[in-house]
Amino acid sequence: MLSKPTIPIKETENSYTLAQGLWLYAKTLQGQNQAGSTALFIHGGGSGGNHTIVDRPARWLIQEGLFHEIILPDRRGAARSAPLDKLMTYEDNAKDLKELLDAMRIQNKITAIGISYGGPIALTLAALDPRIEEVILVASSPSLKPATGLVGFLYRKKLLDKIVAKVYKRLVGKKDAQYPSFDAAYDAKNVGDLKKIFAEAIMKTPKERFDSLLYENASTCDLNNQAISGSIILHTPIYRVIGTKDETWEVDLKDSYQGRLTQIKTSYIEGASHKDVFFRAEEFYQALKTLYTKNKKGQTQAS
Repeated sequence: MLSKPTIPIKETENSYTLAQGLWLYAKTLQGQNQAGSTALFIHGGGSGGNHTIVDRPARWLIQEGLFHEIILPDRRGAARSAPLDKLMTYEDNAKDLKELLDAMRIQNKITAIGISYGGPIALTLAALDPRIEEVILVASSPSLKPATGLVGFLYRKKLLDKIVAKVYKRLVGKKDAQYPSFDAAYDAKNVGDLKKIFAEAIMKTPKERFDSLLYENASTCDLNNQAISGSIILHTPIYRVIGTKDETWEVDLKDSYQGRLTQIKTSYIEGASHKDVFFRAEEFYQALKTLYTKNKKGQTQAS
């Protein structure tokens, strides 16, 4: 659970035109009477997610004084942004977000924050865009864990997409089309509550978004898109908060990224699984605040 911030926050929203007739929606949150830096908070993938998954944590980060302004985009395929007509890679998403920053006329240095699937996108964006001066990974890593068990079998046999399609076909458009909100995930008591929230979001997705939803899910399950590009080398600071029992993302990076991600620092949430980013959100973001402020202070003293 994460308590709802109480400070006044100014909200602006707009849709921005990208290349090839595409567009991305973004909401910007600004703290009042505060000075500070800007962040781009990238939501995760699959199941029709959108920026509301990170809206409450973004407000919390502003309230705690880590940032003055946070941009919350709907990635392509999500909610108010252009629908998908193909599988998306981390690089595809990162290029979209670079174009978004261009369209928003962002010139200053900013922080890229990514939760879950948004994490590798944030890392890839940092490799593409010199405006990204640091990266924050929440319940995320540069690579997924190899799928095992039944799920792994379905991945490898390319059966999972067919199962997901049947489930989505039964749910999509069952309720009046509405912008889905995932904010209640931070008040969920158990996995059942989370499933209801995500199922409700799918039911509120219009039928014309059915194919886009399938592409979004398939992109997150693509065995060719399980890690950031091997060519990526980053010397920018990377702050990572992850549960020790995260079943989705690599927890112990070992030597996999030695020499490639040279300034990565990690805070571990003991015993936390991937879904605990909702159930134990307060722990995740307090740990992030401690990790981030401690290292920023160290950088300031060193300079």
